[in-house]
Formats: sequence, C-alpha cells, structure tokens
Amino acid sequence: MSDGTTHSFDLVVGCDGLYSDTRRRVFGNVVTPQFTGQAVWRYNLPRPKSLVWGEIHVGPQTKVGLTPMRPDLMYMFVVSAEPGNPRMPTDQLATLMRARLTGFTGIIAELGAQITDPAGVVYKPMENLLLPEPWYKGRVVIIGDAAHASTPHLAQGAAMAIEDGVLLAELLSGSQPLERVLKEFMSRRFKRAKYVVESSNQIAEWEMEDWRGIRNPNARPGELLHEATLALLEEY
Repeated sequence: MSDGTTHSFDLVVGCDGLYSDTRRRVFGNVVTPQFTGQAVWRYNLPRPKSLVWGEIHVGPQTKVGLTPMRPDLMYMFVVSAEPGNPRMPTDQLATLMRARLTGFTGIIAELGAQITDPAGVVYKPMENLLLPEPWYKGRVVIIGDAAHASTPHLAQGAAMAIEDGVLLAELLSGSQPLERVLKEFMSRRFKRAKYVVESSNQIAEWEMEDWRGIRNPNARPGELLHEATLALLEEY
C-alpha cells in the first residue's frame, strides 16, 4: 500500500482509468492509449431559455453540442480534428476554442462569443484503448476505462464502467468460485465493450473524412449511432 503496509485480498479490482497503473503492473504495456485524431473542448455557459433539449450542430470542420445541466446552466462541447495531437497553450484555450466555431451562426455564435476565460476551457485529446481478453490475471481484474476506454461519440464510456461494476458485484454476491465468476464476467462484457470502442472509433473516422472533404459513400454515422443505441438497450 502507499503507506508501506502489505495486505492480502481475495480479489483486487483495478478501475484506475485510461492510464491505469494496475493494468501496467499486471499486464505490462500490452496496450497503451491511442490518440484518435480528434479532441474535445468544453465550456460552461448560462443556459438560454430556448435550450430545452440537448442539441448537436454539425459544421464543415467541427461538431458542436449544447448540453443542459440546470435551469440556469449548460455546457458547450466542440469536437475538432487535431492532427499530431498538439499541446495547446493554456493561456490561449478560450481563443482557440472560439476559433473552432468559425462559420457557425445563431445560437452557436452567440454562445461562442461568451467563451472568454481560458481557465474555464476543458480541453481533452480523444484516446481509446481495448485490453484483449481476459481482463484478469490470477486474483486481479481490470474494469472501466482501464480495460476499455472509448471516445464519447456514443456517450457510453461512463455507462460501460458502471455496467462493469454492477455486473461484477452481482456475480461476486453469488456462490460461484472466483475463477468461474471472472470467466462469466468476461463472457458478458467483452463483446459489448468492444462494440462501443469500435463503433465510437468508426464514427470518429467518418467525421474526420468528411471534414477533409472526402465523400465516403459508406459513411453512415447517424445510422450507426441509432443502431448502437438500440443494441445497447439489450441485456448483457
């Protein structure tokens, strides 16, 4: 432990995020987070009375989302292609975020003008990762983003982590031996998590193609989002 003591446990659950140290200790660097080519910018803003539901606005080079949080508060997110994963200067984040709204009019332009505080901008490169199965070794199991981090295109990253925890707790509450519990956990989680990671990545690739002016006749991001939403309603 961090205080130098040593303890023994029946099971250790590593759910320590995309850059999981537990994953590295147990599996080595068999996988590492991969930059997808996109990044997301977020900024909290006063919520206009006209914003009733969440909205998505698609531009020629970016995608903008408006997400209500409270009657008086919302946040804007901007998805943009950022080739090479550049490091953004923190004192220019507001200016850089506004620049990615060029070409938008109406509510997006009005809200964009209010992005003035660089400290209020949360900028994150989009990365993903899928740990090959099984996600366990001995009495250590890896779950959540540590095992299957996805980009937010399906808005399912946190949901997948919660599902992992709920299912693992449910299985552990029974009388099966630990090895059988972990095998059943993998049989019910791996394909579902893989589907989310791969579908999110596919939507990102189609978006970046479109922003580069490539008209892919096989691109169908809206359809895939709809299909995934229905698929993820199924029991797992």
